[in-house]
Amino acid sequence: MNIDRRAREAWDAVGPVRRAGFFGCFVTGLLVHLYAFTNLIPNSDGLSRVFDTQQMTVSGRWFLHYASALNAFTQMPMAIGLLSLLLLGTAAALAADVLRLNSRVLAGLAGAAMAAFPCLGYTFLYMFTASAYCLAILLAVLSVWLARRGKLRWVLGVAALALSMGTYQAYAAVAVALSLLAVLRECLDPRASLRGTLALGARLAGFLAAGAAVYFIVLLVFLRVKDLELLSYLGMDQASAGYPIGRLPRTVLDTYKQVIALFFLPGRAGSFADILMVLGDALALLLGGWAFFSAMRALGAGRESWRLAAGLLLLALLPLAAGFAQVISPWSEATPIMKYACVCVYLAALMLLDAREGLPAPAEKRREVRSAGALICAAALALSFVNANNLMYTASAQAHRATESYLTRLMARVEDCPGYEPGMEVAFIGAIPDSQVRSTVESYARMAHYSVPQSTVATLNKHIYYYLSDWLNVPLSEPGEDTLKAVAASPEFLEMPLYPAPGSVRVLDGRVVVRLRETYTPKSDYELAYENRK
Repeated sequence: MNIDRRAREAWDAVGPVRRAGFFGCFVTGLLVHLYAFTNLIPNSDGLSRVFDTQQMTVSGRWFLHYASALNAFTQMPMAIGLLSLLLLGTAAALAADVLRLNSRVLAGLAGAAMAAFPCLGYTFLYMFTASAYCLAILLAVLSVWLARRGKLRWVLGVAALALSMGTYQAYAAVAVALSLLAVLRECLDPRASLRGTLALGARLAGFLAAGAAVYFIVLLVFLRVKDLELLSYLGMDQASAGYPIGRLPRTVLDTYKQVIALFFLPGRAGSFADILMVLGDALALLLGGWAFFSAMRALGAGRESWRLAAGLLLLALLPLAAGFAQVISPWSEATPIMKYACVCVYLAALMLLDAREGLPAPAEKRREVRSAGALICAAALALSFVNANNLMYTASAQAHRATESYLTRLMARVEDCPGYEPGMEVAFIGAIPDSQVRSTVESYARMAHYSVPQSTVATLNKHIYYYLSDWLNVPLSEPGEDTLKAVAASPEFLEMPLYPAPGSVRVLDGRVVVRLRETYTPKSDYELAYENRK
């Protein structure tokens, strides 16, 4: 039939290497993140986003609202998970093309790394934006894929990069790192010339600068049309005052330190590393280093010294490119989600191995040793990544259960309070104390981060109301800020003991008052501005 023939033509046009990248990513993603796709696990941000239109222009993400519409603005883990992996798998297929991989095995491993890298696990803890963020990754990869082809596609690449940054600015680092690897791959091509390699580098650098400029211009238009100002979140409000050039050397140094810590320093903040990951990373470094210098020798880098010099420079810049999100936002330390581009370090090692395979091979005496090293490397990283992602999900699920248990018991006390009547206003003063619900499971400490709580997902006063209304279906409205401040300052409140002591839940002035902390912490300007976002 005609439709069968066309389907076969489309399948063949994709090519075996791109297909390997896609399915390596899709299948690995399903296996590694299955728990997240079959459970609803909120973190503190997710409590208020069972349904949310993601109007986040105030955080510079002017395209996030439109990207989130793909899942009707609703947290649906399985639907979002499948869509996310389809988008990420397509990104893996295009990345294999950008890196000019020829090996189906290496392309499949590249896709698997993109799906299993623990930064993606952090992304799936923000399930309400996961598909939009995977779309941003796809747009970042697509932008490089288009830009390296020049002419009209270069313009389309600029637009794709602006849309990616408009969804989440940090994914510009994916485009930066892939652009660097595309130039490095050109250095390893025996047909490439110095002039052609410089032209490719200039074209990609121009596309990155143009994409960032378009993103910022569109952001200014959105802010003016909506009459908004950027939030103070992660220093976004400082961006409008200009980039702190004087801090650039320190920011660059901090970026290198963070990337090294991410891969090699267990126990450091923002690191995923354990012994298995350090072993796998060390082997990947050795294999990539061998492939690079062996390829240079096969290319006769002594006669064309520019290849070796350019290659070494690009490899030295790779950690900076992978951690470029820190350079974009030097006002605060990059979060784990913002470090997804560090997966390009693994893509670099796979690209170098693939490039070496395409060059004349000298007499091989240690092929078996390298093959064994590659196998151990893949196994160590696979086990480390599976453990890291599922530690995040398990710790977060336990914090969710702890919060549910705590607030269920708390509401029982409220409803049993003398003088309580249904519909009465309830004022919770203070967030849930961590000490009352903190997990003692030692392995959870590896994932220590505010996105992976070890105690409660309701970390602020307002989160209690989000959890009760959206997760336990208890229709309580949060009192106004002035009301909460007044209650916390009243003499009757100051005489109350802390929950769960007797007398910590009382009816005062016609409302139920619960004292969870000594004082009430007023909402920050950021919180108030966020609640009025549009």
